[in-house]
Amino acid sequence: MRAMTLQTPPADHLAGPTDTAQANARALDALANQARITVPSLLRALVASGATFYGPEWRRQWRSLCLTQPPAFISCEDFEWMDADERDEAVAQWLHPAAQGGQRFLPFAQNGAGDAYCLTLDGDAPADAPAAVSLVPHDGDEATVLHASFNALAAALLLQALADLSHQLDDYTEEEAVHIARLDVARVTAWMPPGDNVQALRALAAQAPQRHTVQDAPRARPREVLALVSPSQHDEALARWQPPSAEPLERFGVIPRWEVRAADTMPTTGRESASQASPFTPVPASAPTWQALAADPATRRQALRAYQAAYQVDLLAAKAAVDAYCASL
Repeated sequence: MRAMTLQTPPADHLAGPTDTAQANARALDALANQARITVPSLLRALVASGATFYGPEWRRQWRSLCLTQPPAFISCEDFEWMDADERDEAVAQWLHPAAQGGQRFLPFAQNGAGDAYCLTLDGDAPADAPAAVSLVPHDGDEATVLHASFNALAAALLLQALADLSHQLDDYTEEEAVHIARLDVARVTAWMPPGDNVQALRALAAQAPQRHTVQDAPRARPREVLALVSPSQHDEALARWQPPSAEPLERFGVIPRWEVRAADTMPTTGRESASQASPFTPVPASAPTWQALAADPATRRQALRAYQAAYQVDLLAAKAAVDAYCASL
């Protein structure tokens, strides 16, 4: 690897547009109040600081922005922030108690398939109860509890990003990929409570980049990745910060997005209350096409996965097709 020459911008350069960020934070608070879920301090700080804001220049300047003022978790594979409209739409059409048997959700991000990362509480839990983070599929009937808190999710996402930078190498040099990961850790940990894995994450991010062999599943073919954290360091840190449970990941049933009907036609469970009823009338939603996703750099990863799913091709073929389509726009 070449010597690192890119420098981390000063902290004041990491702030997003104040008015837009504050409006986004207020919208998140309003949706959280409707869902009766308390917004974790780290999540609200990231939103209010502009760290979850892609912005109007993202389409034209996404590459330079990632190198200087990246959105939080930009180094993490398959994670994209929702804006206020996307959060409202997800709740209105799909993730509200009347449609989900009283279960309460506060969506804040999504993966490339369109599944939602959500703060989740049982319908009977008080509003100030600690909310777990679940991944709720848009096209399936079973959600998974990923982590016990948003802070635990944040640490796990950054740790995984440091352990595998290979997904960044389609768009960046190795030096740039390392720089983006370090900048991402610096930006997120700046808002973490002191002692909440902050120093450990920063120390791991400061390590020299190396190549490591990883195996994604017991029978998967080993592959070589560029990383700042070795597989053993990743596993040891994760075990220290989030001790594994003897039980498998908790799963619970949900109604897929397009099966949701108007709230007044949903069967009741006896758990809903007037305060939980959604003020919106949900409508069936269809997944966006890969062309629509490819038109916006913010959803490029979603476009690649949508193309792969549609044509059953590998990532290289999907990238070539999406790049060709974008060049024609």
